[in-house]
Amino acid sequence: MAVGADEIDLLVSWGRLLVAVEVKTRLRGDPGDQFTPAKAARFRRAGRGLRPSPGRYDLVTVCAGRRGIEVHWLPGVC
Repeated sequence: MAVGADEIDLLVSWGRLLVAVEVKTRLRGDPGDQFTPAKAARFRRAGRGLRPSPGRYDLVTVCAGRRGIEVHWLPGVC
């Protein structure tokens, strides 16, 4: 979802809580490395542009490697 020049990959409802989710994917290595402080700042700025604003910002990482697909959910990253 584009919010001005920024974006949010997913908006989900967790009970009464609105959660913005950033998804990072890589074939090898840690996809979380792509979630830099600058990216976190743009992610939060995008959330502030929504009404209502998200109450939490989460990161989901997806890595495809030799052991298959690994998905990690990291709540409250910024």
